[in-house]
Amino acid sequence: MSDQYPNTPYNGQPAQGGPVPPAGQPGYPYPGQPGWNQQPPVASGMTKASMIVGIIAVVLSFIPVVGFISFILGPIALVLGIIALVKKLPRKGFALTGVITGAVALVVCVVYVFVAIAVAGALQDTAEETASYTYEVTGEGDFTVNYLTDSIDDMKVQDVTGGKFTKDVEASRLFGMVGATNAKGNTGSLTCTVTGADGSVVVTNTSSGSAAQVSCPVAAGIGK
Repeated sequence: MSDQYPNTPYNGQPAQGGPVPPAGQPGYPYPGQPGWNQQPPVASGMTKASMIVGIIAVVLSFIPVVGFISFILGPIALVLGIIALVKKLPRKGFALTGVITGAVALVVCVVYVFVAIAVAGALQDTAEETASYTYEVTGEGDFTVNYLTDSIDDMKVQDVTGGKFTKDVEASRLFGMVGATNAKGNTGSLTCTVTGADGSVVVTNTSSGSAAQVSCPVAAGIGK
């Protein structure tokens, strides 16, 4: 009988050549049991999108200027991840990653905003503050002096024939500046200096050669 029906189960044993599940091991259900031959759940498009967008957002958030894109990407990752968790979509870990990275990116961007507001306020206060300075440029041969006291729209230009340029000014602590450029054919040295009301040197620079240029911004002395 066994020769005639070689694949027929005999005495409760599995058919010859049939699948034999490893007995007694968890995770290996027998045929007919729940989970037999069942594939792992595949991640949904929403959970994948949440994770990918969140990772991109958190990476970009640490890059100056470009990081403000994360103000858009962070909330998108956060919302997609929360929806995926509420709907109990497959691959919960992907959704959690999206929620966490999206939230971190958003927090970093908010910190950037507060820092930017603080810096802008400090710069505005500095721009409105003025102080007494002495602008000075010394050179060999002819040169052209340009200087600012209030803003970039207030540039003044003066040609100097050798020697020295000196001017006492009341200038903005942010925009004040004096500079000079050698006249055509002049290869001598140029030195600019900004001195404070107390006689201390705020900034000084030297250059030489054909078309040499020097610049002494008052702002270089901020914090000194």
